[in-house]
Order: sequence, then C-alpha cells, then structure tokens
Amino acid sequence: MRRWLARLSFSFIIIGCVLTYEAYKTMRAAEDAAAGPRAMLLATGAAVAFARGVAGVRERHRPG
Repeated sequence: MRRWLARLSFSFIIIGCVLTYEAYKTMRAAEDAAAGPRAMLLATGAAVAFARGVAGVRERHRPG
C-alpha cells in the first residue's frame, strides 16, 4: 500500500488542484441552490486528495 501511495502521490496532488478549481468555479457561478453543497463536497474531496498526495510524497522520501 505504501508503494502505491508513493507512486500516485503526484497524481493525487493534481486531482486536488483540479477539484479546488472546480469548487472555485462552482462558487463563482452560484446560480442554483445546490451550488453551495456541491462546492463544499468538491473542496472536501480536494483536501482529501491533496492530503493523500502529501502523505505519498512523505512516503516516497522516507529513508530505507
């Protein structure tokens, strides 16, 4: 599991950035009532993906 986390760390960081951008776009174009909860879910997913990416980078640079 640790090896896969280390391998996919950069992908998780990219996914986190994309989800952050989508949440930003959703909040800027808040036309419907579901925009707030949708943006909240996108931001939560971004935080989780970014945290996984940081954990993977940490695992990749762990000695031995």
